[in-house]
Amino acid sequence: MQTGADEPVASGPSVRADLAMEKGLKPASNWFRWARTRSARPPESLLVYSAAKAGRRPSYLRALDRLFGARSAGLGRILLSRGPVLFLMIEEAFLSYLAICLLRAAVGRRTAGLLLRPLPLVASRRWHYRIKRGLLHGLKRLEAVRTLTILPFAVFPAAAFVAKDWIYDVELWDLTDEERDAVELLRRERQPGDRLVLTSLGRQSARKGFALFSESYGICVGLRDRFRFIACGRVEPGLAHRADAFRAAGGVAVDRALSDAELLGAYAASDAVWCLYPPSGDRAIGVLGRAAQLGIPVVVREGSLGHRLAVIENIPHVAATAEGVALRLAGPLPPRDAARGRRMAKDFACQSEARLRRALGLAIKKLPAEA
Repeated sequence: MQTGADEPVASGPSVRADLAMEKGLKPASNWFRWARTRSARPPESLLVYSAAKAGRRPSYLRALDRLFGARSAGLGRILLSRGPVLFLMIEEAFLSYLAICLLRAAVGRRTAGLLLRPLPLVASRRWHYRIKRGLLHGLKRLEAVRTLTILPFAVFPAAAFVAKDWIYDVELWDLTDEERDAVELLRRERQPGDRLVLTSLGRQSARKGFALFSESYGICVGLRDRFRFIACGRVEPGLAHRADAFRAAGGVAVDRALSDAELLGAYAASDAVWCLYPPSGDRAIGVLGRAAQLGIPVVVREGSLGHRLAVIENIPHVAATAEGVALRLAGPLPPRDAARGRRMAKDFACQSEARLRRALGLAIKKLPAEA
């Protein structure tokens, strides 16, 4: 039987065999040594806390389950877990993250968290963001705490002030081989039309640039001659009149939530994907990530985080300003390259898994030697 002073090892029917804790963490105070000298309990797998289940969270949870056999848990189990724990989105439970980090660090237990929307937290001058910045910066001093962003520091250097490390956004590497194969099969079976397809995916909102997407198509004859614009996703009520004008100009607006299979079908039909968001939407790169995984070119705003990510990681893209998007789309598009997207996603996945393992104090998985 394992004693309380031994290093805990993750286990369970859904847990990978290589989830061994690294050595080296010590309790911050002798006052709390009781927590490591108690009689042994069964070791636990990685627990993940998420205050909500909507949006991009399900894709994150699926990816973490594949990598670590991760399970969702409430705050009580997160606090008492002997193994490492992960907050899926720090922004939605900031005070809970802060408190649990401090309590668990006091007994030498690992806590990690992801910043899914680091831009406002790092760049805003509002007083509550300034306070949060200072608190996260202070947490960096604790060895048992790891705050991570979902963008490389090379893309967003200011995030290093509040985070110890980073991973690639899960939606840059989460698709399975089966999903990729399905998209490629649909692409091969597609009957190409006389126009290219530019698709806007997800909720059609001001933050996702739907106003510019629909207006550009309506007023520019050249765009309509060369492209078919398709908007797939629920249209915000305040933009319903723009959707009506968009349809009148010949655009296609699918005003409802799409299933995962329908979204993959929309990617398969696309020659390029719209990611030209205004500054208020600069934090959204999930759609860009899925397109990049599939080797589909993206249209991004010049100077945005998405643009910088595309340049640094060599993601096929067209960069444009709001005023110059029609002119930029008049030129040639980068070609689709599914094989390149697959290789890139595999590299992002390997790097992200290694960084997550370090953050959680888990043993780094050894890759098999190449023949």
